[in-house]
Amino acid sequence: MFAAFHIPDLPMAAAMLRDPELAKVPGAILKETPEKEDVKIPLMSLNDAAWHTGIAPGWPLNRALVRCPDLAVIPRDLEMEKMLHEELVRFADRFSADIEITSPDTVLLDLAGTSRKHFNGLEMLPESEVELCHALAETPDLAHFAVLEPRTRGRFVSTGEIGVLSISLLGKLEGDASFLPLLELLGLRTLEDYRSLRRQDLTERFGPIAGKWHDLISAKTCRLLKLHRPPESFLQSMDFDDPLHSTESLVFVFKRLLHLMAARLAARHLAASLLVIRFTLEEGSLLREIHLPEPLSDPLALLKPIETMVDSLRLQSPVVRVELDATPADPLSRQRDWARRHLANPERWADTLARLEALVGNGNVGIPECLDTHAPDSFRMNDATRATEPVSWIGSDPEFSVPLRRFRPNVKIAVAFDPGIKFCPPPLALLSGPFTGQVLDYRGPFLSSGESPNPTNNWIQAVWKVQMEQAVILKVVYKAGIRWEIEGVYC
Repeated sequence: MFAAFHIPDLPMAAAMLRDPELAKVPGAILKETPEKEDVKIPLMSLNDAAWHTGIAPGWPLNRALVRCPDLAVIPRDLEMEKMLHEELVRFADRFSADIEITSPDTVLLDLAGTSRKHFNGLEMLPESEVELCHALAETPDLAHFAVLEPRTRGRFVSTGEIGVLSISLLGKLEGDASFLPLLELLGLRTLEDYRSLRRQDLTERFGPIAGKWHDLISAKTCRLLKLHRPPESFLQSMDFDDPLHSTESLVFVFKRLLHLMAARLAARHLAASLLVIRFTLEEGSLLREIHLPEPLSDPLALLKPIETMVDSLRLQSPVVRVELDATPADPLSRQRDWARRHLANPERWADTLARLEALVGNGNVGIPECLDTHAPDSFRMNDATRATEPVSWIGSDPEFSVPLRRFRPNVKIAVAFDPGIKFCPPPLALLSGPFTGQVLDYRGPFLSSGESPNPTNNWIQAVWKVQMEQAVILKVVYKAGIRWEIEGVYC
């Protein structure tokens, strides 16, 4: 069984959605203005007031003005038309993942396994509240014909009932319809008249396309839909009338959202490789990302790392809205390579990573990789769930035989030095910090710099190794801007 959704007079509905006052006077939207001035401009869409005057789409503008002198020409609102079209596609996606966009105002659906009761009371789009018509039939083209005729809308239409429709609907099908005016000259007015002719005679007279249309009207063939695959967006959200305070309520909400998301992923034969969660609080918002070791589509397996993350949250205010989105990926349905090591249980690894991020902070779990630079502490964190090449060490051998116990972050100190030395003055005494006192001996300065062409990232520093009265050796760093820091202590 197939269904068709149709928005009557979509250009006019879009214009009146922007300005409801347009419904009070007869109005019409014209087709694209032709380049030739002597060609008459036909009407494309009308409002209810214009329909009641007896004019119809396709009439030339001069003829319509004779019938209705008060007819107003309304400009098209392409932005609002696009919004209505997108809403129509989203609404159809609720009933079936197999959708064909036949025209900007009509979509066809494959309803295999769907009950007709789901369409009872379907009269308008839920968001914009624009009129929406539907029809059911055995084939997609018959459903398309039925939804365009007011007499056959809102119900299941059999093959016999389709025969009462106008033969001009054949122009909605694919193929050369140049012979349709000739059929009307021969006295054919309805689809039943066309169907009563012999298929062989139609094919010999008008070509193979006429025989193909004869099979479609007789429901002898059922073509496949030209499926529309929208951009992969699996965003699920939920607003709360009463803000949530407990983690149990949040886990229950995420369980419900995951089932909806998993169903959409399964319909497209995909899995989730990354979960993006946004909490909207009464004061501010919070964003969390969960990297999965392998693409997953099972809602129970996806719920475990989310539950671990929610248990670790310390929110400052109640939650008023949650959003859950996923980055899709192809599921891993392949035989494992015995020559390589694999995760025995990727779900447990995802749960472990979620627990580590809850302990050390979001974005602080991964595989560190040193950058190709001499700047100190220059590295990046690679994703721990992605296979990477062995990380090679980029750097020099230890410059000192005694191990250095580094401070993270560096300890800022005040230093006494000789102001007469303009460039890299040696430290004479440490005035603050964990090690204060006079400097007995020092080595340095050891200069380093980098990123000189880039004025925003360039850096320069001088390193001193100083011996204090407490018989300790410190690594002191002097950075541009009269700033001194203790980087570590040799022990």
